[in-house]
Amino acid sequence: MFILDASNIKEARITIFLISINVFLYVFFLFTSEDVVFLFVQINSRIIYDLEIWRLFTAMFLHGDALHLFSNMIALLIFGAYIESNYSKYQFVTIYFLSGLMGNIFSVILLPPYTISLGASGAIFGLIGAAFLIIILRRDTPLIFIGLLYVFYFIFSSFSPQINYFAHIFGLIGGFILGYLFKRSKNYFKRY
Repeated sequence: MFILDASNIKEARITIFLISINVFLYVFFLFTSEDVVFLFVQINSRIIYDLEIWRLFTAMFLHGDALHLFSNMIALLIFGAYIESNYSKYQFVTIYFLSGLMGNIFSVILLPPYTISLGASGAIFGLIGAAFLIIILRRDTPLIFIGLLYVFYFIFSSFSPQINYFAHIFGLIGGFILGYLFKRSKNYFKRY
């Protein structure tokens, strides 16, 4: 069952560290010029034509405004603590960053070159995908239904203006696949 309590949050050291980094960078960039911020956001044309690949990674730590940061950090706290308690630290970090990178890479491929995006949403959707996989594997039918509604809500809300829906969708898919591969390899090695 999907239960998050104080002990989960207390043990979620990587999640707390990621939230701290995101908040610190948000405050830091409030006191810098836009030119400095634009060195790190995902600008598709710069990635495609100038091979500024670091933007795929650095954009995951930047947020457009306080509401964007707040909503992402609440989701990171909830799903990060849950995933951290159900996977190893290495697996958690892998799911988080590879899902975020997958979402960003697909948004470079599928969105126009002039697109600019930022935020931890793709990585967080990866955590949501991995959490949904756990619910399915545990065959918790009421939670599967609620989880499906939650996933559909997030996907539907991703189609609002100014939202990088490809980062959300492919981050979710990435997290689900990585979560499955980690759970499958664990079960495979238990048999032998």
